[in-house]
Amino acid sequence: MTRIRLALLRLNLFFLAATVLASCAAQQPPPGGPEEKTPPKVDSIFPRNRTVNVPRDMRLYFHFDRDVDEGSFATAFSITPYLNGTPKLHWSGHDEVRVELPEKLRDSTTYTVQLSRDLKSRRGNALAVPLVLSFSTGPNIDTGALAGYLLTPISAPPMKPSDLFVFAYDITVDKADTLNFTHTPPDLLTQPNDQGVWQFLAMKTGHRYRVFAIGDVYRNKVFDPGIDAFGVPSSDALPDTTVKPSIYIRMSPQTDTIRPELQDVEVVDSFHLRAHFSEAIDSNSVRALNFSLSSSTPDTAWGSGLLAAFRESPDKRPSQVTLLTTAPVLPNKNYTLTARRDSVRDLANNRLSDSSYQVTFTSPQTLREVSPPKFGTIAIRDSALDISTIPAIFITFTDAVDRDSIQRAITITDTGRKPVATRFHWYDDAKVYVSTSDSLLSNQLYTVWIRTGGIRSPNALILPTSKDTTLRFRFRTVNVRDFGKISGTITIADSFFAEPKSALVVQVTQGGTTVVAQKILPHGERSFEFDQLPTSTYRVRAYLSRDGSGTYDPGSVWPWRFGVPTGEYSTQFDTRPRWTIANIDFVVK
Repeated sequence: MTRIRLALLRLNLFFLAATVLASCAAQQPPPGGPEEKTPPKVDSIFPRNRTVNVPRDMRLYFHFDRDVDEGSFATAFSITPYLNGTPKLHWSGHDEVRVELPEKLRDSTTYTVQLSRDLKSRRGNALAVPLVLSFSTGPNIDTGALAGYLLTPISAPPMKPSDLFVFAYDITVDKADTLNFTHTPPDLLTQPNDQGVWQFLAMKTGHRYRVFAIGDVYRNKVFDPGIDAFGVPSSDALPDTTVKPSIYIRMSPQTDTIRPELQDVEVVDSFHLRAHFSEAIDSNSVRALNFSLSSSTPDTAWGSGLLAAFRESPDKRPSQVTLLTTAPVLPNKNYTLTARRDSVRDLANNRLSDSSYQVTFTSPQTLREVSPPKFGTIAIRDSALDISTIPAIFITFTDAVDRDSIQRAITITDTGRKPVATRFHWYDDAKVYVSTSDSLLSNQLYTVWIRTGGIRSPNALILPTSKDTTLRFRFRTVNVRDFGKISGTITIADSFFAEPKSALVVQVTQGGTTVVAQKILPHGERSFEFDQLPTSTYRVRAYLSRDGSGTYDPGSVWPWRFGVPTGEYSTQFDTRPRWTIANIDFVVK
């Protein structure tokens, strides 16, 4: 018994020791604590920046302050002028690398090496700013420099600076008309910092450079049309020996070059068709005259076959257009819907495909009955406060409406029930902006009246069924005493006003993207003033509209076309009630 007890005791001690050892081996650092977000830095580098007489067969050396991701280094590394072949990377651990170049360097040539912000630590933290190193294989090194700003897009969200690259092509050496930016990599490239500032060093003085920015999605160092966002300045550049930001490049989203297609037609009910396109359609294309409907057995009563066009839900289904027919669709019959190729366009202004603009379909055996149009929504709630003294009230209906009947059914009155002169701006045949002809009084109560019995369909065969009730929506205008005012002057070269209709467009924005006020200045005018700005934080930007319409032309990388001059005030500012902020002065170029 004693031996058995001793054996059991030893066995228990063995399992206890194994459990303790396993527990010790499995210990981990305590969870929690701040996440590691420190970007990698270069501790040492060879050759040093601005070194001359570098051997033509030398190897580059980088040592980092922490472990870096080896794959990201290969993506981030570049050397210009370009070499034939791929560099070999010799790693010592994860923080030290020697770069063996694929061929000997040229004699007496300035080279620029860059590590882009694609370089990441092994924890995924990216390089804060691009590392740029210049050296020469001869006794002299190029001393020219260019610098500038990347500005946010006019009609799109800001872009991450770490995803953007600035390219420079020496067009003194390679003439501009011989360059194909979709195949030829740049002579130099760099990236902006988080404030959008970028610079090139070690450029050739006396040479002219073509500079532009792209979002190089494929990291292939060429421009991919329809894929890469881009930014084009208003002119070419000459390097100077001083680094001063002087070139403004405003970014624009990638250019959509794919034409929309008419894909299908759905019969909604006896008077409605729903056209389905391959992508979102521009609201200016949603017009009945841009479509025609024909039947397999022509009938003179049809005419074009269509009376109205609208989109039921532009935000959720921007690629669908609903059409109201002149006569009822008959069951089990063939029809053809044709869209005008030159008039129906997508949001990028691409016209309809030459091969997909017509659909033949068969109506179903059973068709739903049609419902008359009704009031849908209004973009103000009852008893709303702080409405602009120049309001634009968006009203929707469930179906296309007769415009004359709506303009009689909707009125705006003041506190004495006196009608206010109104204007109607139609978005499509089921949506309208109602505004006033003149500015309303400050801090006053007004009412929008909608008589539902006056809502009529454009098709006389669709009779109203709703009761004649009157809807009322009251609102109070803002107190102009709460407004602030800003003013400033724009500096721009006289030569940009050579075109007789050119004019500056000045925009006040919030959040960098939302335009809250805009003015198109008269031709040649440079001073601006905005006098009804609610208390808030704003920025101001401007650009030149060549035809004076307010249209922004970003230019084009391929085929090449310079963008319009642009610029913006350097900082955001806060307005104050009954206070003028003057000297909002900046340069457009």
